[in-house]
Amino acid sequence: MVQRRKIEEFRDRRSGRVTKNQRSSAAVGASSAAGPSTSRNTSATNRGAQTGSEDNDDEIGPGLRDEAAARLLQRRSKRNPVVASNRQSETTHFSSNRVISRSDLIALSVHGDTIARVLKKPSPNAADWQTIRAALHKLPFENVDQKIVRSSGVMKQLLRIEEGGFDIPEDICLDAQIILKKWRNGDYDPHLLRGVDLNQTVTRVGGRGARNVKRTRHYKLEEDYNWKRDDNVEGNHDLFVGEWWPLQICALRDGAHGELEAGISGNNTLGAISVIVSGGALYPDLDELDRVLYCGTMGIEAPLNYVAESGEDLEPGDRIPSHNTKLLMISYRNGTKIRLFRSAKSQSPYAPAEGLRYDGLYTIRAYEILDKKNAVYRFEMIRENNQPAIRGDPDDPGCKPNKVELAKWQGIKKTLKGER
Repeated sequence: MVQRRKIEEFRDRRSGRVTKNQRSSAAVGASSAAGPSTSRNTSATNRGAQTGSEDNDDEIGPGLRDEAAARLLQRRSKRNPVVASNRQSETTHFSSNRVISRSDLIALSVHGDTIARVLKKPSPNAADWQTIRAALHKLPFENVDQKIVRSSGVMKQLLRIEEGGFDIPEDICLDAQIILKKWRNGDYDPHLLRGVDLNQTVTRVGGRGARNVKRTRHYKLEEDYNWKRDDNVEGNHDLFVGEWWPLQICALRDGAHGELEAGISGNNTLGAISVIVSGGALYPDLDELDRVLYCGTMGIEAPLNYVAESGEDLEPGDRIPSHNTKLLMISYRNGTKIRLFRSAKSQSPYAPAEGLRYDGLYTIRAYEILDKKNAVYRFEMIRENNQPAIRGDPDDPGCKPNKVELAKWQGIKKTLKGER
């Protein structure tokens, strides 16, 4: 009888009628009939699978022990197959579904211990501060969640840096505050493009079979992203000098700049709230670090019913200031403190190597008309006092973006390029 039962089980396995989980459940039933001691041992062995058995008990019966019930469940699943989401197949999606392992806790604890050893010294030297920098540059990309952030002890060390107490380099304090801000907001996703969907479209130029093919990638934020911040706020808006983003949509995600493509963002009450220095042939910006001559956008054609404002000298064919230029004019009248970002696209010697970098608050002190016919205005922006130094010197150890950020971004770009 035993031999016959084994043959029947082997045939069932080959025909797919009994799954591995069902065989385990059947073994539980058989062991309970064999005697109390065997039942206790089997129960202890299968404790880890208790949750799955409970789910099936509600609908089918205890542990799927009945083979007929198991087959019924299989037929139901075939009638109602799970269809893959079209959104997953059509877009590049950087998922935040992550698994935290013990090795992640160990890596985080190592960073915390490294920082603690330096802070215990009465007078750390330059090499010691560089050790902390190396840890802080890696921390944002560690796989973490709230539990291991607190249990690892690294949060305590970042708070010590934030509080100060002795002469800690400014860039180290800023980097610690940037990490703390993100974690305090409950955002533990380490990916640079967290919350961003990338949908690639290919545009062919020159007709079918042409060799000149233009590939463009379109970006949008995930609809269910929970950490999108409002950008329509004057001032620093909880940003720290040196914060860096690889793409403009990432600055939009974090509430730093409110436009996906435009370089000027604001409203009709406050005027321009944030601007991006990115240069361009039509806009002769001049960047002197603490003083920036920033151009508004090209003027627009006046509507037929346009009424010139008081003091506005318009001749036939003249353009009128664009909406973005008017925002800068409102900021000039209101004295609005404007967040200024430098882009890698700019020809400025202070531009970052990649992406966008936040360089602090500026105020418009004056403006001039460069081209009256096309309504091109240029605005003098002066950096506010009592702000951290701009982190744009490549030879400075606190330069942003740092080497770790650049390496991570280069890896992402290779991935995106390979999908074309």
